[in-house]
Amino acid sequence: MTIQQSPATPSVADTFVVSCIDPRFVEEPAQLLRALGRAGRYSEMRIAGAALAAVNPAQPAWSTALWDNLAASRQLHGVRRVTFLNHRDCGAVNAWAGRKLSANPADELAVHADLLNRAAAEVRRRHPDMEVEITLMDLDGAVQVLPCQHCAPQGLRAEAVEAPLAAQRNPKAFAELVRLRTAHGAQPDPAQERALLATGVREHGLTAEEARQIRARHGGPGGAAAERDVAAYLSTRADKRGRIGSADVTAGAQLYRRLSGGALREQDARVRTVRIAFGAGLEPRAEGFWPFRTQGWFNRHLA
Repeated sequence: MTIQQSPATPSVADTFVVSCIDPRFVEEPAQLLRALGRAGRYSEMRIAGAALAAVNPAQPAWSTALWDNLAASRQLHGVRRVTFLNHRDCGAVNAWAGRKLSANPADELAVHADLLNRAAAEVRRRHPDMEVEITLMDLDGAVQVLPCQHCAPQGLRAEAVEAPLAAQRNPKAFAELVRLRTAHGAQPDPAQERALLATGVREHGLTAEEARQIRARHGGPGGAAAERDVAAYLSTRADKRGRIGSADVTAGAQLYRRLSGGALREQDARVRTVRIAFGAGLEPRAEGFWPFRTQGWFNRHLA
């Protein structure tokens, strides 16, 4: 199957995303693309090992499917960028490498970096004018953008690849990206921190100081972002009358602690969770044995 892009092909999507079929990573790619401001502007192909499909001679059918779908998306949607989204503890990559890579995180990173760079080179060999992004997702959803030797289109400086995105200032999208990359208390190492701030400048049109301020507001323990997520969770647990039970508060408190990186004591997390529930308009459900059912259980969370 060979499909060539016509110069007149309209661009209805920016990015062709290649992600894995692992059921643990169903929502995260969409969250990442939404945080980058690309919601509704990408097509996605899920295939075992993600970038592995581009370079694995043992599975030629996978490679054919990948390149045919990229060509089709280029013709039909006008995509100009390929984003490979690999993830750690990937069964397909482990099988290809012949070992459990997650047993040695440094080895795992090196294997994925090599694999992703080779996949980027294959994209550029077939589509020299395409941009490429290579990323690795941790089990907690945090995303690391890896150094890429082959990602810049021919005739462009590497730093110019992100220029189209910088034209539109979007601090809200950067704040969402910070929330995503620091979810569940995950904090970037110094190199990842610099890369995150650079993304705010290049992709979201911010100054370095603005990026640092947003990082401080939205990437620390707890805060408004964590409270918003806990409120959303509690709302899903409420009954038709907007009532929640003690088990819901306990689970909400555990979520709040994870979002705050474990910085809160359990009792403090429960207190904040109860206040979040009331702020969201939720009420306690009466619990206990009839006729002694009572709403007094929530007082224990405040004690």
